[in-house]
Amino acid sequence: METETVDAVSRLTILLPGAHETNASIGLTLIPLLKIPNAIIEFRHPTAARVWWEGWCEAAAILDRAFLEQVDPGELSEPELTINSFVILDDAPRRAKIRARSTAASPGGIGALSVTVGGLTITCASRAAVECQWRGWREAYDMFAQDGGFGLPSADQVAERVRADQRRHGAAELLTATEEQRAARRR
Repeated sequence: METETVDAVSRLTILLPGAHETNASIGLTLIPLLKIPNAIIEFRHPTAARVWWEGWCEAAAILDRAFLEQVDPGELSEPELTINSFVILDDAPRRAKIRARSTAASPGGIGALSVTVGGLTITCASRAAVECQWRGWREAYDMFAQDGGFGLPSADQVAERVRADQRRHGAAELLTATEEQRAARRR
């Protein structure tokens, strides 16, 4: 009898409606951790930290396109059960995927901006949530970069490279989800 194997990809989406706390620290095993609402993220690979930081730099660049105006996301009802996750970033991903829905294009008037790397997506439903994530991921990346043993550029150098890429290729290349849907319908 032949055994069939199936590879399963684990997916986790974390929704952050507004301002929240993040905390980057070194764990008991001397591995950098980023604590965000509902998850603890452990960085076992320096490239994963760099790719996530690049993703949040890209997200910050389209912040004004996603959140055209300051709209309070209001109270989002939480389920009675809160799921807490422990995520290990132990591979070398190639690139973050940034998705956005502007407040104007949203049926509920609430914009969203998400960063996805591998099976983890973090979606922010307000400008404040994006800004909190940006600060948290920067702090976590700085822990790796300042260690010195990984040869990573500084957080500022990465952010400047992302801005330079956007100037060279244009931030307009980062389509919002609504723009992508409209383009697909026209084809």
